[in-house]
Amino acid sequence: MVEAQNQLVLILCKLERIFPPAFFDIMIHLVLHLPEEAILGGPVHMRWMYPFERYLKRLKDYVRNAAKPEGSIAEGFVVDEALTFCSRYFDDVETRFNRLDRNDDGIHPTRQLSVFESQCKPLGKQSYVELDNNDRDKAEFYILNNSPELEPYLNEHKQELHVRLGEGCLNINEVHRTEFAGWFFEKVINILIS
Repeated sequence: MVEAQNQLVLILCKLERIFPPAFFDIMIHLVLHLPEEAILGGPVHMRWMYPFERYLKRLKDYVRNAAKPEGSIAEGFVVDEALTFCSRYFDDVETRFNRLDRNDDGIHPTRQLSVFESQCKPLGKQSYVELDNNDRDKAEFYILNNSPELEPYLNEHKQELHVRLGEGCLNINEVHRTEFAGWFFEKVINILIS
């Protein structure tokens, strides 16, 4: 860190030759003191003030009478404590202690294919996107290619391509990507018919 501090002084001197003096405001000067502060204070997570600032913001939100902020904060704190205490005993009323987390997706029924097992729900306004044929084919192949249940069929199709096109074919993966969905569809139809 001491070496970084020494190098930083040289870097800023070189920047003074490139940029005009107006560029070097207090924020650029602050960079000089950051390595020294890291050496003296240690890791930043041991001394940051964000939790205290968030709590002070919460206390500031209690103020309803700007003429007497201390009384408003005390009254708001007492009300919050009383509501917190009472809400712990309400089983049939939704409170912040018994409601689901904001991003809790709940329990979904199990899917047949593992590629669809991700537990998530959409956020925001619902919108529909119509894919062109190229994007649809890519999405279809992605799903088919990333389903472990279809691994035997993927290997069987690649073996058939090696036999049909020969071992020396350079674009066998591209042919596999473009032809696998149709081949798999026919394979499923043949299995259902027989």
